[in-house]
Amino acid sequence: MAVLRDVEGGEAIPLASRVLVGRAPTAALRLEDKRVSGEHATLLWTGTSWVVRDLGSRNGTFVDGQRLEPGGSCVLSVGSRLSFGARGDRWQLADAGPPGPMARDPEGGLTTASGGVLALPDEDQPEIAVYADGRGRWILEIGEDQRPITEGAQVEAGGRTWQILLPAQIEGTATVDPGPTIDTIGVRFGVSMDEEHVQITLLHQGRSIPLERREHGYVLLTLARQRLEDRALPAAEQGWVDRDQLLRWLQLDANGLNVAIYRARGQLADAGVEGAAGVVEVRRGQRRLGLEPERLEIGPLS
Repeated sequence: MAVLRDVEGGEAIPLASRVLVGRAPTAALRLEDKRVSGEHATLLWTGTSWVVRDLGSRNGTFVDGQRLEPGGSCVLSVGSRLSFGARGDRWQLADAGPPGPMARDPEGGLTTASGGVLALPDEDQPEIAVYADGRGRWILEIGEDQRPITEGAQVEAGGRTWQILLPAQIEGTATVDPGPTIDTIGVRFGVSMDEEHVQITLLHQGRSIPLERREHGYVLLTLARQRLEDRALPAAEQGWVDRDQLLRWLQLDANGLNVAIYRARGQLADAGVEGAAGVVEVRRGQRRLGLEPERLEIGPLS
């Protein structure tokens, strides 16, 4: 996701889809320099790129040393240098990716998504997950429940109240050769005889994408076996496992299972799979693998 870095101090600031820059208390990027106007500039995600727009500031907005016209704008790219109120390389766009979900805690700190999934209160205790589903909707997952969530919603996690910050829209980029999605990949599980090692390989358009072996591989394998066992059932009923039964099979507690699911989703997202959160589906009291049996293979580890 997009990150603006302080060139001098090194501070990295994740960017929401619209960031007001200025001295005003309402500014998301609040600067104390008296040369900066109250509402000086905005950083905007257009759906395809980042743009900085001057808001008619008195002392100007600068991109790579060049002052914008009052009210003017400029498309940014990775490495673009920005300053507000004075010429100089104060800020740099270190990552120009699209904005992801974030959460603001009561002290004003920001927690950002990893692998497209926002975990609260943190990645080691993911009581809550926020992610985009296959239709581009933002979903809040709390324990057994999933429901749509909107910008500014407040949720409780880790004994604190968090405000959810979402991109204004989820944009896909049309390509002639689309990348892997959770609806188009296959998954091959290679399993050692003692079942101590599980190798997951993603299959997409004739390509094989091996993933690093992780502990959550056995969780996905267990769910894959149940999905295959139920292949004679209607698709809507295949593969569902009672959570308590799954915990007993895996010898995990509820938090351990949540962590494993979070990390599995993140690993697929890091491999470039769009909609990776759908690898595990949730309904009240149950979990299942989000891939149909015909897209699954289980065999010996070679």
